[in-house]
Parts: sequence; C-alpha cells; structure tokens
Amino acid sequence: MKRPSPSLLLVTILLQAATSIRVESVVVPPVVLAGRRVKLECQYREEGDKLYSLKWWRGDDQFYQYIPPTRKHFPVTGVNLNWTATSSLNRGNNGQEVVVLERVGLDTAGVYKCEVMADINFQTEYRQANMTVIYAPEGPPTITSAPGMKRDNITAGQLVILTCTSPPASPPPALTWFLNERHVDPTWVRNYSPVFQRNLARTKSRLEFTVSDEQVSSGREMSLKCVASQGGVGGGGGGSPEHIHNYKQSAYYTLKPAQPRSFWGRIFSGGSGVHVCFYHHQCLLLLLIIALLLPAALTTTTIITC
Repeated sequence: MKRPSPSLLLVTILLQAATSIRVESVVVPPVVLAGRRVKLECQYREEGDKLYSLKWWRGDDQFYQYIPPTRKHFPVTGVNLNWTATSSLNRGNNGQEVVVLERVGLDTAGVYKCEVMADINFQTEYRQANMTVIYAPEGPPTITSAPGMKRDNITAGQLVILTCTSPPASPPPALTWFLNERHVDPTWVRNYSPVFQRNLARTKSRLEFTVSDEQVSSGREMSLKCVASQGGVGGGGGGSPEHIHNYKQSAYYTLKPAQPRSFWGRIFSGGSGVHVCFYHHQCLLLLLIIALLLPAALTTTTIITC
C-alpha cells in the first residue's frame, strides 16, 4: 500500500486545523433542589467549519439533538425536557444551544455532556459537567423518649435516653444535639447509619446521659434540642447559583427537674426536726438567737403584767 506523501499529510493537518469546531463551555448547575427547573447551556465556536450536529447526553443516554435547522428530543428516564422553553431560548442563538429541564428529581442527577461535530471533517468534541439533585426534608426532625422515661420531676442520677429521627431526604441530613443551647458531650451521642428507601434516607441519632446534681440544683428546665441540617449550593441554571440551600430545622424536648425544697422543708423532712436541725448551721444560729432573746422577752412580759 502506497503511503501518502509528507506534503499531503501536512496539507491534511493544516486543513483540519483551519476547519474545526470546538465546545467553549458547558454550563450545568452543580447542585439543584428537587422539583426545580434547570437550564443547561452549551457554547461552541465555529473555526473555519460549520456545525453539523450538536447533541446533549445524560450519561450514555442522548436526549437532545440539533442538526441545523432541525431539533429533536428523545425520552430518557428522569429527564423532563421543556420543549417550548427550549425552542424559544434557541431562536436566533448562534454559537449556543440551551435545553430546559422541568421538575428535576433524584433520577435527573448525573453527568451531562454536550457534543458537537464539524460539517466538513466530522471532527467531534465535547465537554461535560456533573449535576447533583438535593431532596430537602419535608419538615423538622422528631424526638422520642425511651419507654417509661419521665420528663417531669427529674432528679439527679436519672437516666435520659432520647432518639432524634429526620424525615426522608437526599443526601441524609446531619443531626446535632444541644443542651440549653450548648453542644452536648460527644460521648453522650450515638449516630446510626442512614436507612435508605426509594433513594431517600432517614438519619437517626441517640442521646443518652445521666442527670447530674448540677443540672437539677437550680430547678430550672433543661432544654434539649436536635438540629437536622442539610447544606449545599442550589442553582437554577446559567452556571451561577440562584441561592444557597441551607435546610436547618429543630426539634425540642424539655425536662423539668423536681423543685428544690424550702429551708424548713429540708429541716423537717427527715424525721425528728430537732435531730435534723443540729446538722444545719442555719438552724443552730436561729436557736442561738431564740435562746438569747427569749429570757429578755419573758422578763418584759412579767413586768408589764405586774
């Protein structure tokens, strides 16, 4: 077989360099909330050659094709193309092809690729970008207590066991515990692996601790809070995010310590009042005052009587 001459190879290389088409950018929102509309943009430049075709793919599935002047779309699971909006946006748009997707869901996520082909030498080039879809929890988390655990008249030494569960979401929310608006001791917390069902996950966290004297000494309520959070940049198309998605909702659980007894209640709560009294310096002081004042009071009363 006769090899092509070097001059012919050089001409071919120069011709390909002079007649080409390239994808300049692909704009895909990196993160979007489920249920939103998104816009995907493909910008290309003709360099000595014309566009023969432009195709949009989600993974290995082609869902859109533009062979000037005809546009077509193909059914792909999870890709709900808004044909009216897409056709309107592409009217007179040279060097750019836009597709609009409606009601994105978890199955819409994936790698989106824009592929162009040149008309003369059929050179093909593409660029791609990933899109993640977030499904936000519908409502706050819930807190449940262990069977038989009371929430009133809490005393020192009592065991507190609470479980916090998030609503279904994707990705799974993070759960954080607070006691009186402060992070709890990490050793009190056990986080469970998310449980998935239909691509959505519930997360669960268990809080367990023993009530201390310090926590109940004041008699004030103990406020426990479980915060579910799910963050990420949300976008609606055009490449720049429209907002910051930052789901954060809380569930609350209140423990009411037993009210501390009064001084006299403590004095006379243990049997013989006099016996208990001798163990309290306040009572000794009171008895001393009474002992000093009582003779004078009796003398005054006797004089008045006489």
